[in-house]
Parts: sequence; structure tokens; C-alpha cells
Amino acid sequence: MAKQQRIRDPLHDLIEFDDSDFEQFLWSLIDTREFQRLRRIKQLGFSELVYPGATHTRFIHSVGVFHTARDLLKTIENKITDIDEDRAKVALTAALVHDLGHGPFSHAFEEATKALDADIAKQEKRQSIKTKKHEHWTSDILLGDTEVSAKLNKMGDRFQNDVANLLTSEIPKDIYAAVVSSQFDADRLDYIRRDRMMTGAQHGGFDYSWLLANLQISSIPLAVDNKDYSKVDSLVIGHKAIQAAESYVLGLFQMYFAVYFHKTTRSAEKMLVAILRRVGKLISEGMLAKTGLVNTNPIVLFIKKRDLSSYVQTDDFIIWGSLSVLSSCDDDILKELATRLLKRDLYKVIDVTEILDGNAVKIANFRIAMGDAVNSNHFEEFEILEDHVSRDPYKFKEYGSSDALSKIHVLAPNGKDLMDLADCSEVVKALGKKSLFRIYTRDDNASKKIMDILGGLL
Repeated sequence: MAKQQRIRDPLHDLIEFDDSDFEQFLWSLIDTREFQRLRRIKQLGFSELVYPGATHTRFIHSVGVFHTARDLLKTIENKITDIDEDRAKVALTAALVHDLGHGPFSHAFEEATKALDADIAKQEKRQSIKTKKHEHWTSDILLGDTEVSAKLNKMGDRFQNDVANLLTSEIPKDIYAAVVSSQFDADRLDYIRRDRMMTGAQHGGFDYSWLLANLQISSIPLAVDNKDYSKVDSLVIGHKAIQAAESYVLGLFQMYFAVYFHKTTRSAEKMLVAILRRVGKLISEGMLAKTGLVNTNPIVLFIKKRDLSSYVQTDDFIIWGSLSVLSSCDDDILKELATRLLKRDLYKVIDVTEILDGNAVKIANFRIAMGDAVNSNHFEEFEILEDHVSRDPYKFKEYGSSDALSKIHVLAPNGKDLMDLADCSEVVKALGKKSLFRIYTRDDNASKKIMDILGGLL
């Protein structure tokens, strides 16, 4: 007989799966090899080097997103009478499996793959190679030769395809898709609170309960050249929750620069990218033996094949174990990078944006000077690592040719008209995009070279 299942979660307390056929099906997805792999991928990658408590995984985050999606669907059920049970099931399933396609150290691995593809394109004199994002790896896992796919297939081809399409579609098509992809989707509502709790950072706080209590459903017009061409139901907030929405926007923005873009975290990520690029280069030159890694190592398999089978074998544990091998390999560059990453002896940061007071002209001139220095072999391979990151505090995503769904909509007191949060909030209106340009240096000599270039601009 089916029985109720429970997971104890530090954020949500008890997350329960009841004895219904559908929730037992969801529980069976958790038991698959691909979902269990998420236990071995940390949610915040190298952030634990700064925040030692940030050891939570993609596994518990995914379960938390499912739980949050169920809360959102209960809110929707209270607002409308004609619930589409099939679409609701698709949304809940998508929420649970949405992160299956993340690689080791999450976004750092995606960046490394992109760099590897750029190196291959350069070697083969190709214009570019389109790097597959984690959302499309997720789709491959859901539709390919995997345990998760086999489970989904039992629900029917249409159900399986609907789940995959929901996760890869750029524009939510209905209110159920908005649960998984919107300004107030279950993913954001889980990770901002979870990451705040596990890092101990005091940024990112907002009134989740009040925000949830004031969520409404409204049709958002989509337009091209100021002409409406369609409408889509999405989640909006009641006017009483404007302050909660302000805190939500500010909290997410602050978490990026306090946690996700922290200089130490980014230094470690850049070093991992350099390591994987170096391994890729040695493999392409037929010198795998110099890395110390064997042909069956999942990293080697993935660099060579770029297929689903090798991708799902990679995880954080594989990376850490491989670093131990690389730290005693015959390639001096790899040996140093791996040893330093294992010891947390990271490259030091030079914050160019801060030194140049955010002056766009000076930063542009510095980038030109850096390009000239790199092209003239002024720097050794991996002597410096560049870092460009930016974040818009409000319009996070553009959907197709319309930015309508990248806004937070506020339902006016009359219960009919919609307003942009930026038009209702002086706080949000005053926010602007923030960018960082940093250089990470291997040693004092590299730092001096960078400071000499900067000196000419000061």
C-alpha cells in the first residue's frame, strides 16, 4: 500500500507527499538516479568558501520548489473555479525536476563549458559553438534514456513533453506555467529564502507570507510595437503588498552582490573554469596522460563526447576527486591551479570598477588596454582571470519581443487596472543596473602588471 512520505526541511519544516497516485508518482521521481545526483551538487557551488553554512544542495532546493509550487497552486485554486488539474500536475512535476540539468558547481560548470566551446571553435576556426544551457540538459534528461524519462513516460508522451516544454519555453503560456517561470515563481521564492538562511546573510529578507496572501491572477497583455497581440494569465500582487514586493526586489538584488557575486566565490569559479579549459586543451593535443586523469573519468568523457550519458555522471564530488589527482599531475599549470583551489589559496582580486570609480569611459579604455596586453602576450596563460558580471535589480528577463512579463504588476485598488511596480514605488524606480569588472591575479607580479595599466588611466 502507498504511504505518506515526509522530508524534514530547514526552510519549510515538513514537506509531505500524500498517498495519492500522483504524489506517489512524484515521490518515485525523487528515487531516480538523476534526481539523487542532485544530492551531490551544492546549490551555491563555491559559496561555502565564504559562507561555511552554505552546503545545501540542488536536491533539497528542488524539493522545496515543489513545496512552494504547491502553495502557489493552492493560492490559484482559491482565486479561480475552473482548475485545470492536468496543467496543475504538469506544473508541480516541472517544479520538482526543474534543476536536473545543472552541472557540477552549477553555473560555474556552464561557464566552463562555454569557455571550452569557445576554445574548440577557435582551434577549428569556426565562428562559434552554441553552448547548451542547463535548462536544455534538463529537457534531455526528461526525454532521453534515463530513469526519470522512463517514469514520466508512464504518465503518457503528452505529459512528458508538456513538462519538458514548460521548462524550456521562454514565455509562460498560462497561469500554471507562471508557477514555474514568472516574477514570483516557485524557484525564486525558494532559493532567495533558502540561500539567505543557509549562508547566514542578513540580506534578502522579505515578507513571504504577506506576499503570498496578496497574490492575484490577471491577464497580462503582450505587445509588439505597442500593439497587443496576445494575453497570458500571470501572478500579480495586490496594492497592499507593494512594500513586500519592494523588499523582494531589493533582497534578490542584494543577494547577488553579497553572495552570488562575492569576490572569493567568483575567484574560485574562475579558477575552476581555467582548470577545465586546461584539461580540454591537453586532451585536444593528445596529452591526456599529463593530466593524470584516466579515459573513464566523467570529466574527460564529457569534454570528449558532450553527450547526456557523460553529463549526468558529473557532480561536485567528481570535480573535487579529480582536483586531488590534478594536484599531482605532470602539467605545471594544472598542478598549481588544482593545488591552490584545494587549499583555498585563491587568486587575489583587483576591483577595476571600484578603482576607476565606475567611470564607464575609463573602464572601456582599460578593457582596450587589457586586450592589447593580452594579444601581445604580456601575460602568461592563466596569469590573470577576468570577471564581468552585472545585474538588473528589476527587469531580470526579457520574454521574446515584449518585456511585459519581466515586470512586477500591481493590481490597482479598483481590482481591474494593472500598474508597473516601478510606477508605484519610488524605491524600485530609483534602482539601476549594477556591473562589476574584476581581475583576479595569480601573484604579486601579475597584480603589478594590472596596476601599471590602471596607473596610466588614473
